[in-house]
Amino acid sequence: MKETKLTMDRRTALQTTIGAATLAVAGCLSNDPDDADFRIGGPWKPSRDPLDGGSQIRRLGITEALFGVDYDANPTPELATEWERLDEHHWEFELREDVTFHDGEPLNAAAAVESLQRTADATAFADVPIDTIEAVNEATVAVETETPFTPLPAHLSRNEAVLLSLEAIDEDGSSIEPVSTGPFVFDRFQPGSELRAVRNDDYYGERPEMETVRYEVVDDDQTRRMKLENGELEMARILPHEMVSALEVTDGIDVYTPEIPRIRFLTFDTQSKPFDDDPIRRAVDHAVDRAAITEGILNGINDPAVGPFSPELTEWANPDLETDLYDPDRARSLLSEAGWTTDGDGDDIRTRDGEVLSVEVLTFDGRSLPLIAEVLQDQLEAVGIDLEVTVVEYSAMVDRVSQDSFDVYLTSWGTLWYPDPDRLTEMFHSEAASLHHGYENDRVDTLLEEARELSDREARQERYHEVQSIVLEDAPITVLTNGSSVIATASEVNGYEPHPTESRYGLESITLEES
Repeated sequence: MKETKLTMDRRTALQTTIGAATLAVAGCLSNDPDDADFRIGGPWKPSRDPLDGGSQIRRLGITEALFGVDYDANPTPELATEWERLDEHHWEFELREDVTFHDGEPLNAAAAVESLQRTADATAFADVPIDTIEAVNEATVAVETETPFTPLPAHLSRNEAVLLSLEAIDEDGSSIEPVSTGPFVFDRFQPGSELRAVRNDDYYGERPEMETVRYEVVDDDQTRRMKLENGELEMARILPHEMVSALEVTDGIDVYTPEIPRIRFLTFDTQSKPFDDDPIRRAVDHAVDRAAITEGILNGINDPAVGPFSPELTEWANPDLETDLYDPDRARSLLSEAGWTTDGDGDDIRTRDGEVLSVEVLTFDGRSLPLIAEVLQDQLEAVGIDLEVTVVEYSAMVDRVSQDSFDVYLTSWGTLWYPDPDRLTEMFHSEAASLHHGYENDRVDTLLEEARELSDREARQERYHEVQSIVLEDAPITVLTNGSSVIATASEVNGYEPHPTESRYGLESITLEES
């Protein structure tokens, strides 16, 4: 691999080049932080390194990868226009012609290889079996995988896999600026506060109407709303569900509540009592009234769910899963058959051999999760399970469930944050799962291993559908709801279309009416 060294002189030259390009695009910029044409407020803190929380620079259109994600949640060409799987292990990707990075350097195979090698070496890609990355010619990149790996294009659409100019990567692989190819050019960054970009007038694709865009970190939900209503933002993201009704009747505000591939769910410790017993986990599945949760807590914005994928978003969802599992009488029967009975003296909490059926659910203060846990407490008590709710910091919850036995924890996950159902491997494979359930099913392992190797989409779909059916029966997790995002914009914002995986803001399609 070519070794690239950035001396201080070269670093200064690069920053000067980018700065000059920025001024040429945007004119003489003001120091006023509110001078951007389009202002977005959200709670997430941006980073300028794609390997360290680079989602915002991707969503703003600063960085691009070989693949993007289309509005059907499938990989779509971005900087790769064509690709071919030569055999089970070898792929070739043809780069888009006549594309330049923001510093004026050409997009070519050498730059792509350097960027992709940096990605492949990163912790985030530890489970992606990339073996070698090489340039075939100026416009073709070859990738060899250690094992057959059909989801490779989906992983190459991830935020970590964006392509950067050779001039922006130093000898230890760290990036000094996100110098990529998107419709916007990185301009200004204040850690924990804001990220600003200007239009790339040399962009090869659809050129945005707006000249400048600023993403502002606004942690507090009410403050984001007020800034939007006061004209200090054009877009406010990740608003709470309980604001939707009020926003919908607010003059000058448009509200979007798109479904996104995210689920809220319980994860059981299948290796410890009482949830090492399948019928007890299934009893919980039947005891939960999902509709009561979505209507009572989530204001009807989310839908009840039983599987990891929504049929409304992707054909990878098994359409034949039973959709309404709520059956408290069935839950009581399962518990009684497993020997957990009531004592008949008015105490409805079940016991077995003198042991009380009392369990702890861990969760974190992730918006609605503690409220959902309280509803679950009542619903499980109705069938004889005493549920104690413990709310901790997210990191503390993860530490606890990864190191010790536990009963159950309540969390949420994005299920298509890269656009392929191989995400199920991270959920349910006995050795590769990131969830801490300890679940083992040889048939599930086999199906997941086969599906990631097969190139035929229908054959893969059959296997992933079967995995979803088995997991619903075995219940290592209990899925509660699908997810949605609440976004509000000023009414003069036209052409905004929420992306189903939230991988881009689509700023190049937005126009602003004169107010």
